[in-house]
Order: sequence, then structure tokens, then C-alpha cells
Amino acid sequence: MNTLIETTRRAALAGALGIAAALAAPAAQAAEHWRAYTYNAVATATAVKGLNALFEAIQKETNGELTLRLNLGGTLPITATNITQAVADNVVQLGDDAFFVGSVPLGGAVRLPMLLPQRAQFEKAWDLAAPALRAEYDKKNVVLLGRYIFPENVMWSKKKLSALADVAGQKIRVVSPEQAEFIKLLGGIPVTLGTSEVPAALDRGVIDGVLTASSGYGYVWRDLLKYSWRLNVSFIDSLLLANKTAWEKLPPPVRAKVQALVDEHTAKIGAAMAAEDQSLTKKLAEGGMVVTEPSAADLAEAERRIAPYWQQWGEQRPAAKDVLVKVRAATGR
Repeated sequence: MNTLIETTRRAALAGALGIAAALAAPAAQAAEHWRAYTYNAVATATAVKGLNALFEAIQKETNGELTLRLNLGGTLPITATNITQAVADNVVQLGDDAFFVGSVPLGGAVRLPMLLPQRAQFEKAWDLAAPALRAEYDKKNVVLLGRYIFPENVMWSKKKLSALADVAGQKIRVVSPEQAEFIKLLGGIPVTLGTSEVPAALDRGVIDGVLTASSGYGYVWRDLLKYSWRLNVSFIDSLLLANKTAWEKLPPPVRAKVQALVDEHTAKIGAAMAAEDQSLTKKLAEGGMVVTEPSAADLAEAERRIAPYWQQWGEQRPAAKDVLVKVRAATGR
């Protein structure tokens, strides 16, 4: 009798444990599927290939606990200047945003035209600004995971553009208010457009030229442009942003893996673009692009015109003034 009771008890216990395990298993194995969005509009762009490699690594290293699907610029009803807000609103869970300065003005401190002409200066300045930038994003329910950096953003045009004087009267596409101010000071007409909008705008004459890097979109848009004037207006950082609620929903071990992979792959993206920029510029010149280095006189004159704006920019943005002061002191600018 006791044996029968014991057997029955064990069977009941095993059944209960089985049910509990079955109920717990979906929670433990539940995968998060994120929608990601980038302003980048061409799948073959180095940055896009790098992002896809990052997302593949995340899926592999988290054993499928987090998967991401990348949507290219123009494929969702999100403008390039509204990516930060789309992440904050959880319309997308991850955004790749190079047009964020309108949403987080403090980010413009490291993008002031001609303030940081060397990449090492830019990286040093970015690290100084990062804590304040992360704090601003936190207020928006957004986590700043990392960034990658484009090579020198120089001027390109369909019209003659090989000297400072040639900028006057030309309609140049920009990606930030700071770049727009520079173009205006040189007598040009700044136009803000998302990456996916640029080819049609060039084709229709809405714009004459653009600011971009050779390994950004200079090479991609080569058939629509004739001149490349190699004055580095500023380096451009592209931020990887996550919705904070979605981020905190991930288990801590998954977050740790994702952060490590973001750090690794954003560095790879920046390095890959820097490595190919010179070779692509050479290839463009060999293909008929008129490539011109700025003269010392033009560089000096361009800096003379824009330098007062650096101080003015900080005075107009009290929340960013301390960051700019630190950046200038640390870089000797």
C-alpha cells in the first residue's frame, strides 16, 4: 500500500515539475525581435555592411535571444532628422543616426566646422563630450550604445568647385545646423536632405552638391558629381541608439554581449571607411572626377570666417557651453 502511495506521489510530483518547466521554458527562451533603422540608403555602403555584420554577430552571440532587422533609409516613414525621436517613441528599437544634432544640440560641439581637423582631435573631443551626450539621451528614454566615425567630410558638386570662392551661390546638402552655418558664411545655400533623397535632388537640380566622405557617399554618387574639393569641414559621427525600455527588457548578460559587440563593430566600421577613403578618392580621380586639395590660403580664410561662430555657438547653447570649453582646452583649439 505504502509503495503504491509513494509511486503515486512521485508521479504527481514529476508531473507538477514537468508542467512548471513547460511554463517556465517559453519565458527563458523568449527572443526579442528589434526593428532597426538607418539613414543610410544603399545596402552596399560600408556602414550598412558593417551594421549587418554587427546584427548577425548579436544574433549568434546571444543564441538568438536578440535579433535585429535593418531597414534602410527611405523604407520607413521616418525622416533622417527624426530617427532619435523614432527610437524614443519605440517606433524602432535601434536607430543609426547621423542627423541627431537637431534633437540633441550638444552633439554639435564636436562637429563645429574646421574646429577639429584631425581625426585624433575629434576622437579625443568625442570621448570628452560622451558623458554629457549620454545624459541628454537618457532624458529622452534612449541609450547611446556607441558611434562610428566617417572620414573627412569634404565638398562635392556638379558645378565647378575647386576653391573657396566657388562655393558662393551653390546649393549644398548638409547634415547639421553647424555645417549649414559654414556654407552660408561662404556664400552658399545649405539644404538639409536625408541620404535617400540626395540622388533625385542632384538629378533635378534641387541641389548642386553635397558634403560627404569618399567612403561615405562620394563614391556612391560619383555619376552625379564632377568635382571634389578636399576641404574637411568636419568629421561626422553616426550614433547607435537603443530605446531604453526595450534595452532594459533584455537580460543583463545579453546587454553585456550586445554592448561589447557594438564597441567592436563600430570601431571596425570606422576603420574600414578610413582605410578605403584614400583609395576611393584616387579611383574617382582616375575616373574623371576633378579632385582638388585646398590651398593654404583658402584653409586660412575659411577658418578665419568660421572661427567667431565657435564662440557664438557655445554662448547660444548654455547646456553645451561647458562641453565646448573642455573640448577646446583639451585639443588646443
